[in-house]
Amino acid sequence: MAKSKGSPSNKKGQVRSYTSKLRNIGIIAHIDAGKTTVSERILYYSGKEHRIGAVDEGTATMDWRPEEQERGITITSAATSLNWGEYRINLIDTPGHVDFTAEVERSLRVLDGAVGIFCGVGGVEAQSETVWRQANRYQVPRIAFVNKLDRTGADFYRVIESMRERLNANPVPVQIPFGIEKEFQGTVDLIEMKLIRYDEASQGSDLIYEEVPEELAEDAAKWREFMIETAAEFDDDLLNSYLEDGDVSPEAIRSALRAGTLSQKIQPLLCGTALKNKGVQPLLDAVCSYLPAPEDIEIVEGLHPRSEDGITRKLVPDEYFSALAFKSDVDSHGTLTYLRIYSGVLKAGGQVLNVTQNERERIQKLFLMHSNERTQLEEAQAGDIVGVVGLRTTATGDTLSDTKHPILFEALRFPETVIAMAIEPRSIADRDKLLEAIELLGKDDPTFRSQLDEDTGQLVVSGMGELHLEVIKGRLLREFKVDARVGKPRVAYRETLQGEGRGSAVFEKLVGQKNHYAQIVVQVSHDDDLEGTEVVNKLSKETVPLEYHPDIEEGVRGAIESGGSYGFPLIHVRAEIVDGDFRQGDGSSVAYATAASQALSDAISKLSTVILEPIMRFEVQVPEEYYGSVVNDFNKRRAVVGETDLAGDIRLVRGTVPLAEVFGYTTVLRSLTQGRASISMEPETYAQVPPDVQAKFEY
Repeated sequence: MAKSKGSPSNKKGQVRSYTSKLRNIGIIAHIDAGKTTVSERILYYSGKEHRIGAVDEGTATMDWRPEEQERGITITSAATSLNWGEYRINLIDTPGHVDFTAEVERSLRVLDGAVGIFCGVGGVEAQSETVWRQANRYQVPRIAFVNKLDRTGADFYRVIESMRERLNANPVPVQIPFGIEKEFQGTVDLIEMKLIRYDEASQGSDLIYEEVPEELAEDAAKWREFMIETAAEFDDDLLNSYLEDGDVSPEAIRSALRAGTLSQKIQPLLCGTALKNKGVQPLLDAVCSYLPAPEDIEIVEGLHPRSEDGITRKLVPDEYFSALAFKSDVDSHGTLTYLRIYSGVLKAGGQVLNVTQNERERIQKLFLMHSNERTQLEEAQAGDIVGVVGLRTTATGDTLSDTKHPILFEALRFPETVIAMAIEPRSIADRDKLLEAIELLGKDDPTFRSQLDEDTGQLVVSGMGELHLEVIKGRLLREFKVDARVGKPRVAYRETLQGEGRGSAVFEKLVGQKNHYAQIVVQVSHDDDLEGTEVVNKLSKETVPLEYHPDIEEGVRGAIESGGSYGFPLIHVRAEIVDGDFRQGDGSSVAYATAASQALSDAISKLSTVILEPIMRFEVQVPEEYYGSVVNDFNKRRAVVGETDLAGDIRLVRGTVPLAEVFGYTTVLRSLTQGRASISMEPETYAQVPPDVQAKFEY
């Protein structure tokens, strides 16, 4: 249990003194921009690893799961801790594939800063926009790194423009490249005005500083002026010195750039090619120079769980303990829960309060994580990101706190699933194993859902995309040894109501010698502002005793989960419990839960419902010669083709399309373009299906 107010000790084995030399950062980007390659170089140059892991060879430290090594992509976010000079950096490498965007969401929720990686050829791609929006939502300061500048078609300055246009970002180059494509040799540091080359014999470990080449002097001077003028907006002294003396010190520039970064008004921009071992050490320096320490964040806000009054915690050790559980790593052996400690001290063996569940938890073991490797700790403190074993009730998004001084943080929110498939165990024994595995995977992955189809008796699981379900299927078979038949993926449709209506129900039944009675009235309505559903209890304790209110709410939620007229889950629906009746001596939990469920069903039956389908936002990169064929094909699939850009001889096509129309579209696209085009898609919204599609579901 964390200590309350008091100074931390500096004695050996006790609490470390709090320091400003800590950085909690995430690596975020579109798939194939080079996030994990950058992370692997960071581990190597910091001395955390003594060899450079390779994604293509399946030897990347941060991609440790078999599914990641086989596919060559990051699927789950992996955490590590490393030292860079006098700084300690807690780093999370996040996935870039849209199917695993929840991993980015929950990582950014607890991180203080982020590094956005952009491909020097592709620039801002579809998932780049998604992760940038996520960082905006959580107000995470960022720096950026343009990677792969040695690739054919790379253009550093085009990436700057695309960041401004598509992200509404304000990138401020603190480096420019020396050479491009196969001629890329190094970078020019605009703060020190030095050329940096990377010694190939030492795998880029040795940096060679030279004077700026004459052919780059004019460009370097122009971009340095832009950098200083932008930095001066955040430091009046810098502006005055620049106007009076015509130049300023590197320390003053970094200080001003840091102020602008912390205000989230600028993003210092660096460049290189991680695969060729160029540009990573200056990126680490930039992380330490510009991204925030916990003390720069100062406080974290929350609510008191009972009064719901706003309260805060300072991000220091001598505060009451508070933390957020942002990730669970589940396998057949148990659960490892990842915590971001915001305040106070956490000790192995101590007791904490799960404020979300109102349950006490004991910290059995505490670990500092390095990918899937664990180093046991006796304690951790404010600012740390750690793994914990022994939590029984804690799930992703739950708040942990000092048992006597609770605080509740805002929970994590995840998008609706868009694709589903049926799973059937091959035997009765496998059914029990399957249900247990499904429960564990749901705790691990909040975007993985399951429910029983009452009509067919099948277990239906849903996720964020075809790859997501493929990975889930692989884990069921490999990790949990479940022998099951798996159906083909299908669209996860939803329903919503039209208009608003009222329903009521009376439950009265004699069971044994006791009469069970309850009456409930429910009002339901459509609400576009709701992503899912909301249950509002307007009953007073005089109408129905408070002890039955949770049962009533649970009954309404259960009826909502059962779906609408077509059996699909409801979204954009608000249910208000507006009235009821109580008879002394006849009330019971079962009666009120049943009456509430029946009242909700009665209200729904009086309204028409419409089927909603997931709409995907897509981006296709296609050679100009195939552009017409691809656009024509999309038009046949109910797509709305929006903006198009031309980058060299590659056309970027963006728009939206119903998911039902693009199952397995990668194969079609390859056929149309002789394998020369690529596509990325992500869920955009749910929209009403056309009448002819809805008619297919009528029965």
